[in-house]
Amino acid sequence: MNPESDDLLGKADALMARHRPGLVPSTTYAEIPVLNEVVEFPHGQHDVPLLTEYVTPPQASEVQLKALAQSVREALLEALQPEVDTLIDERLKDAMAPLVETLFEDLRGKLQLIAREILADAVRAALEQELDRRK
Repeated sequence: MNPESDDLLGKADALMARHRPGLVPSTTYAEIPVLNEVVEFPHGQHDVPLLTEYVTPPQASEVQLKALAQSVREALLEALQPEVDTLIDERLKDAMAPLVETLFEDLRGKLQLIAREILADAVRAALEQELDRRK
């Protein structure tokens, strides 16, 4: 960088610092590295070297393919199982909550009826006993 650009950048930093209190003005900028080295290829080699030999992998046997498929299946199940369990738990909670609430209300109503019948029978028996005693 030349001194003129350093001076211009310094003035710009000072101006910005005045409008934004608390900011520390930056130091002078370091030189930006520039590639100035020319690379010469040897005579006749202006192209990038290319891979010219094709190698094909050996064919996998049926047993190897099945073993690989089984291994991948097990790895996927192991990785996905916690997420599947979490999704099932969430969906069950969402689906079961209204059902449990309905069952609870039905059960409460039936228990209240049973309790009223037991209480009415107990009161009736107590009254009959008291009436029999007063006779």
